[in-house]
Amino acid sequence: MRLGLGLGGQGLGPKALIEQAKTYGVSGLLLDVSEVRKQPVADWRRQLAESGLEVVQVGGWAHNPLRPNPQTERIARDALAAATELSAPCIIMGGGTKNPNHSFCGHPDNFSDEAIAEAAASLKPLAREAERAGLLVTLEIHFATVLCDWKACRKLIEEIGSPAVKINLDAANMIRYQDYWSSSAYIREGIESLGALIETCHAKDVVMHDALHLHIDECPAGEGCLNYADIIRLVDTHLGPDTYMVVEHTPLERLPAAMAYIRECAAEAGVAIV
Repeated sequence: MRLGLGLGGQGLGPKALIEQAKTYGVSGLLLDVSEVRKQPVADWRRQLAESGLEVVQVGGWAHNPLRPNPQTERIARDALAAATELSAPCIIMGGGTKNPNHSFCGHPDNFSDEAIAEAAASLKPLAREAERAGLLVTLEIHFATVLCDWKACRKLIEEIGSPAVKINLDAANMIRYQDYWSSSAYIREGIESLGALIETCHAKDVVMHDALHLHIDECPAGEGCLNYADIIRLVDTHLGPDTYMVVEHTPLERLPAAMAYIRECAAEAGVAIV
């Protein structure tokens, strides 16, 4: 398994991002295209080479395939350009939602064959561009979006019909109330059913709070319901030793514990971090 780090949204500049990656001994960075554009590509290339790092994914999360507009389509194409410039293998975005306020929040029209067909039609031109560039478009799964379950994930990939489109497995994003107490079994089902359609993985967690209605919050890996020893073992078995596990959405003050937890889980699973 390869270990990566994504620290977007914390106001860190390029130098600080690279220093964090060096501190935690990861081999790759997850960068949103907005982070890439904070400095010239030549500076990124030099700093990455000096640090022995690579860019794992370039984020184009601003683009919502079920609510596209010219501005976000330009962002997605710029993510492809940035990935080419930095020799990154893929870009990443969500599969799509009809929600007008957030590209990973729910809407009643997300969960249908019609939504899958619409998302596929929206993504096909980007897939063709990725094919020509020798890149991948990885779609980040989430139970509230069109990629609401494992069958929907497979169906969308098949409808797009391009070898340049794959899944980014973010286990935390798929945990619903009914999966919370049996998360390992549910994630195993996803990894085994999707197999080689999965390209990369993210590592964070979710925690349920005792309250009078449903309260499930995102949290750093190791603070919630997910057993990452199980997940890492499954990833190694079904996806291979070069698959990236990218730790993300973790405040800097909680990053040491999250990174230590992932390494401990890899050791427990008998999986080497390469």
